Amino acid sequence: MKTSLLSVLIFTCFTNVAHAEIYKWKDAQGVVHYGDTMPPQAAGSASTEFNKKGNVVKQNAAALTPEQRAKQAADEAEATKAKQAAIEQKRHDTALLNTYTSPAEIDLARDRSLEQYKLILNGTNARLTPLRAKQKKLPLKSAEYIETTQRITDLEAIIKKTNQDMVDTAAKFDADKAHFIELTGKK
Repeated sequence: MKTSLLSVLIFTCFTNVAHAEIYKWKDAQGVVHYGDTMPPQAAGSASTEFNKKGNVVKQNAAALTPEQRAKQAADEAEATKAKQAAIEQKRHDTALLNTYTSPAEIDLARDRSLEQYKLILNGTNARLTPLRAKQKKLPLKSAEYIETTQRITDLEAIIKKTNQDMVDTAAKFDADKAHFIELTGKK
């Protein structure tokens, strides 16, 4: 008798543990259901698992639709891009602070850099002036005239690009100087 009573008691304990979970889910119509087992048709929906005291044990998110997956992927890509931009900005700030000690040093570096472009412009103009003089003396349809015109066009393109590079370089140094002042407070 004691053995059978003990067996029944143990069996009852295990069955209570086995059925201690309650599941909550919504069906396709949005109706909330509770039960001790989830039906197969509710497998892709969001569900919550409770213990016998009513405390949440586990929450399962609903399966994502293709649109939701695409949006999630786009959000993750945007977050990664923002994180990469922040890392790059921090690297740039560190390099700026390690390279210069004052805004005047940035001005000197800008002037040195622009001086290189001025040398390119002077050299190109020195080659361009004689070519223009030569072109004026040549017959219009000759092969030498066409060749000289092409060389002049190439040199003018170099001048135009160098002038744009000077503007871009000056703007970059001005932005670096403004950011340096913002970071350090030095003027």
